[in-house]
Amino acid sequence: MTQPRLGLIGLGEAGGAIAAGLAEQGVTVAAYDARADTPAVQAAAARAGVTLAGSVADLVAGVDVVLSLTKAGVAVAVAQEAAPALSARHVYADLNSASPAVKRAAAAAVEPSGALFADVAVMAAVPPHRHRVPLLVSGGGAAAFTEQVNRLGMRAEVLGDRVGQASAVKMYRSLLIKGLEALIFECALGAGPEGALDRVLASMTGSLPFDDWPELATYLMGRTVAHGDRRAAELREVAATQAEAGLDPALAAAAAARLEWVAGRGLGPRFGHRPARDYQEILDALFESGA
Repeated sequence: MTQPRLGLIGLGEAGGAIAAGLAEQGVTVAAYDARADTPAVQAAAARAGVTLAGSVADLVAGVDVVLSLTKAGVAVAVAQEAAPALSARHVYADLNSASPAVKRAAAAAVEPSGALFADVAVMAAVPPHRHRVPLLVSGGGAAAFTEQVNRLGMRAEVLGDRVGQASAVKMYRSLLIKGLEALIFECALGAGPEGALDRVLASMTGSLPFDDWPELATYLMGRTVAHGDRRAAELREVAATQAEAGLDPALAAAAAARLEWVAGRGLGPRFGHRPARDYQEILDALFESGA
């Protein structure tokens, strides 16, 4: 059986990691990135072993499966840009962390071309897993996408045939995880100056089915100082998802604001390349930054 040709739109952290994993398996991957003329993207392409296309249309013309890995804010515009070059032989997969409404708008741009659309939720951090990151897929193109990419060693699972199902799982999972991150920070910022944080976290052991709250706090706080902007943006999409469903997104919006505040302290370079020793190191750094 002929191997499907794969093209990625967006060669950031996630796209680069997926492309590199596939390339190591001998899969030929093409990519387009709006910043293709920058040294950073050119270096990412070289590391991943991908060929850079000159435009979205050029990329689409040479592949069978298109993976959109940009940002929620431009996902629909990217789908609209790709649509004129798409045809019935294509599967267009949107892997962005976006609300169901954004996925449906992207599908509305793509499907008149005859291409199949797949709403894909990325269910774990991409870099450690690369192309093997778990994916949930819904929409009219879910089965076709899953069959084609799993032949390449990817790990996609069909959830349903309706666009928005996979992204809803992603959004509400994010509310739980990133909401907890924001809650940990809220607790730490108040309890830390009182010298109470150690005892608060220690007192939680056994209260809920988590074995080690200090370790959990260090892990969650570390992820936020390293990638707070991105995580806050995903919570904004969660808030949009809730608003679309007629729910008051108060908690998601408040959690996003807290993660944006943490990101604004500028600690990403300090903790982006090495894990913190413990949560106290992160808290000390926040207060040193003027928090």
